Amino acid sequence: MENISQASVLSRLPILIFVAWRNIWRNPVRSILTISALASGLVMVILYASLLEGMTRQMVRFATEISTSHIQVHRQAYIDDQDIYATMPWSYLEKIEQDFPGIKITPRLYAAGLASSKNTSTGVLIKAVNPKRETAVTKMLEHVRHGKLDLGIADTTENGFPRYNLVIGAQLAKNMNVEPGDELVLVTQAADGSIGNALYRVAAVLKPLEPNFDRMGVLMSIEAYQQLMYLENGFHELAIKVDDMTQLESIQAAIVEKLNKLNSIQALDKLGGKPVVRNWRQLNPAVADLLELSKAFVFIIGFIIISLASLGMLNTMLMAVYERTHEFGILLAIGMKRRWLLLMVLFESFFLSLVSAIVGSVIGLIINNYFEEHGIDFSQSMPDGYDWAGMIFEPVMKGYLEPVDLGYACLMMMVVTMLASLIPSWQTIRLKPAEVMR
Repeated sequence: MENISQASVLSRLPILIFVAWRNIWRNPVRSILTISALASGLVMVILYASLLEGMTRQMVRFATEISTSHIQVHRQAYIDDQDIYATMPWSYLEKIEQDFPGIKITPRLYAAGLASSKNTSTGVLIKAVNPKRETAVTKMLEHVRHGKLDLGIADTTENGFPRYNLVIGAQLAKNMNVEPGDELVLVTQAADGSIGNALYRVAAVLKPLEPNFDRMGVLMSIEAYQQLMYLENGFHELAIKVDDMTQLESIQAAIVEKLNKLNSIQALDKLGGKPVVRNWRQLNPAVADLLELSKAFVFIIGFIIISLASLGMLNTMLMAVYERTHEFGILLAIGMKRRWLLLMVLFESFFLSLVSAIVGSVIGLIINNYFEEHGIDFSQSMPDGYDWAGMIFEPVMKGYLEPVDLGYACLMMMVVTMLASLIPSWQTIRLKPAEVMR
């Protein structure tokens, strides 16, 4: 008996599927409007997921490739109050580089000073880098707006001392009315307590990288920094780039272990504190938090959009059931099981959602391809980009759609629409043939 029942079910399913497909086109205008509403909602979800993913990827790229790098090492005193004396010896750099041949490393030094031009003076943040090493770790030196990036020696003074080139931030150049080729005087308190001052040549102006550096940043070579600050026994920051981001945490842990061993052999002064190793997520918690929330944003916003679009499905199926109440009563009167009637209405809803998913996916992919290639250009109103969470982003927002996001969007739309169709489907079970046939 069980085998006969299963055979009966399998033989009736193709008929129900065929009838359900024909039923959705009995009123083509209403069905097309329902499909359009659902497909439009799906397109909006696809584009939202694509733009959000593109924005988060851009944030990760700016947080790692432009200036921050994947991992940074500082002394605790430098993290707390930017103590200029909280340096790590140069031997640390050499030994870490020897033990980790698969990573790229660059040292950096910082100081505060006063910059003066012909017209004005202002406080600046001095950042010293090794150009060759920095290029291998970040793309900071590639973001030049005006001039030619050169951190070498510009010329020699009358006393025989070298005069170095430096690079400044875009907003700082605008505020001081300085262009490439102009001279700039830097005055600061050197590490030995003396007043450090020197004349420099502005070689280039950088594009906006981060708000603080854009307003106050002065970039120079480590050699020029050592001549100005008389600080030659170490560096403040170690920026590290890893080849495989999946190994980020394991490499970070290995560097911590290596630094502990180095500290036990060559102990650092207690005032500067121990070396602290932080990855880009710890350095930019706002970006990391947004990455964690981005998927939840897509689900919540997508659910709202699809739910609103599913109201069209609910209305369509309610009207279809209402118009065919007499027909359903006849089917029940001649012996059709209520579960088959329920299944037929569910199949109608399924076909509407399936067609909507196909149409919405095709249109969404076509529009998304344009956004991935051209993006949304805000350069007219924001030529220098926009800043968020302490970082400057390009004025062109491009999308990036992951296949899994497309699959989740289609699945969510079909599930929500099928749930919405349960209300009209349930009404078919409650029909009484004697009443509806009057």
